[in-house]
Amino acid sequence: MKTFRLFLFLAFALLAVVAVAARGAAAPEEETAEGSAMFDGATRYEAAVSPGATAEDKAQLLAEFKKHVEVIDHGVPAERTALNSMLARMMESPSAREIAARFIKADAKVQLAFEDMPGSTVVTEDGQKSVWGVRGRTEVDKVPPRVVMNKLYMQEGVVPAYGTLAHEMLGHALEKQLAGDLTQVYIYNTDEEENARLIGWLVTAELGQRPDSETWAYMQNPDENRDYIKLMSPYYSLTLTSDEMKDPAPLYRKRVADADKALKSIAQRSQNRRDWAKIVDHFVTKHHMDPAAFQTIREDITNGLKYDPVAQANLVNIKAALQERLTFFGTEQGKELLKKLAEAADSDYFRQKDAVILERRERLAGRLAGKTPDSFRPPPTVGQITMEQLKKMWEDDRKNCAAEVFQAEPAGAPAKEVSP
Repeated sequence: MKTFRLFLFLAFALLAVVAVAARGAAAPEEETAEGSAMFDGATRYEAAVSPGATAEDKAQLLAEFKKHVEVIDHGVPAERTALNSMLARMMESPSAREIAARFIKADAKVQLAFEDMPGSTVVTEDGQKSVWGVRGRTEVDKVPPRVVMNKLYMQEGVVPAYGTLAHEMLGHALEKQLAGDLTQVYIYNTDEEENARLIGWLVTAELGQRPDSETWAYMQNPDENRDYIKLMSPYYSLTLTSDEMKDPAPLYRKRVADADKALKSIAQRSQNRRDWAKIVDHFVTKHHMDPAAFQTIREDITNGLKYDPVAQANLVNIKAALQERLTFFGTEQGKELLKKLAEAADSDYFRQKDAVILERRERLAGRLAGKTPDSFRPPPTVGQITMEQLKKMWEDDRKNCAAEVFQAEPAGAPAKEVSP
């Protein structure tokens, strides 16, 4: 995941980016190393990316790859140990090994570190501890690019972020060093982020981890999902398709308006969560239901309330990023950037990236074939009330009890029906 660190007076560059077809039943080692747009023939490491790769082959590739990675541990050995462990596990993925071979061949470099990331938090979902907020970022203004992982991943029991590491390192950090003459504009194109996301999702799937909700949303409708994420981070809000690169200003103005609308909805969403908490309390106190039966719903409400302020701050930052770009476009340097974006829109570079993206998308579809989000969820805890059940319970009860439950609300408060 990435966001912009804005500098108003720097032309042409977005200086800091903050940031994420195997067979479904195949083991990672059975993945085919296709001689295609995804693998450019780094023959020295063909054994490590082949279906028959041995432990020795993989170890040799990892050792060579680590020569291109400068681990920054801030004088804390545990950070170095954790980062090296993440690298080693990431490289168990066939896709990661393919791209690492290209990384080596290109003589790319990267720095890697942990840092605290304000606004992020650890939540429990389906019995697993996950990081909400910024999971990692790539600072592409640095030479070499600097990949920073959220320090929360060092907490015991938190689900490791191998896919995020691949997204940042094998996606953003590598692509910055491959863009050539398009370094000033490539980062605006949706292909840059889509490529990194697919890399991360492939690594996650190949290592047997549970795909996140964004993976499923993307695979269901890639084009619709690409539009949806524009309000997920400042970086995403600035990305453009090749056609949109020809005239981005009107689109940015529309996104400012969309961000305003989304900001106004957060307060109501938070209130809805608090209302459902009151409804749960009602069934526990008035109907003497077991409080433990509402544990999952209470966790969802708590997680949502913890994240709403983060979402609000994110939308404020999105508006700032868009407005900064619109202001910049009015300067002479900004007009030159607009010209460069339009010229690059039909370049061979982006056409080639489109082909790579389609191939990676096909590979991910193969890996997820026959699966759904429910395939990766643990079975429902026995005795837990679901949100659907709570809605039905409240529908039957609210006519008689709404006034009592929401007595602290303003007169005429509506019966609550919106899910947290």
